[in-house]
Amino acid sequence: MSFLGSEWMVGVAGFGAAMMNAIAGGGTMLTFPALLAAGLPPVLANTTSTVALGVGMPGGVWAFRKHLPSVSGWIWPLGVASVLGGVAGGVLLLALPAGVFEALVPWLLLLATALFVLNEPLVAWLNRRQAAAAVRAGVSATAASGVPGEPTAPRAWGVAFQLLVGLYGGYFGAGIGIMMLAGLSLLGLREINRLNALKALLALLVNSTSIVYFIARGQVDWPLAFWLMAGSIPGSIVGARLAQRIPARWVRRIAAVIGISIAVSFWAK
Repeated sequence: MSFLGSEWMVGVAGFGAAMMNAIAGGGTMLTFPALLAAGLPPVLANTTSTVALGVGMPGGVWAFRKHLPSVSGWIWPLGVASVLGGVAGGVLLLALPAGVFEALVPWLLLLATALFVLNEPLVAWLNRRQAAAAVRAGVSATAASGVPGEPTAPRAWGVAFQLLVGLYGGYFGAGIGIMMLAGLSLLGLREINRLNALKALLALLVNSTSIVYFIARGQVDWPLAFWLMAGSIPGSIVGARLAQRIPARWVRRIAAVIGISIAVSFWAK
């Protein structure tokens, strides 16, 4: 494949990844294999994908900004854990032999695929928890803007869990959103907007620290990264419009098929 053909392929992958992220998540399942097909080694494909997809993350935080003050007690402890974990994961990725990452890629892809598949039942479970908590508080689930009795700060095990999420996020990253939704819910947060606001901010912290490290180490293929970014801008716009029309479960199924296919191809090699 010519380099020009690789550029267009990566740009299309960026478009599709941004659409998937807007609808259901899982964009890495497109960008990572596209960068591999363009000729990048696995570690460089991973770092380039992380840097390129990180451009759209501040927008997710901005969209939920009004809910962040209600979780202010959670931000500092989990934010510090996210930063430390993200740096540690990025350092591990570049410090360990490339063969270690290549051997782990099929398992990481299967883990990410499982997380995407579990996203829908997890959201349904969160909604049931929110409805039950609202009923106990004597208000309707739709009327409740918050859930009384939620803790104002995370427990120690929650900080440790977020450190591990950050470590995974800095090392590979696909699926950290669903990890955080599950962890934050088990810690006692139940209102979905608060959950999403905190998840978006923590994901930004995890990725920003690893992105800075990858750039400082020169581990980014900038021409292909820019093509990913160029494709992601219109992809985000189209995805935002389609998010209300296409069932997210179909997008997750597509991501699952892609993830399993890439994992099997790695095992075949």
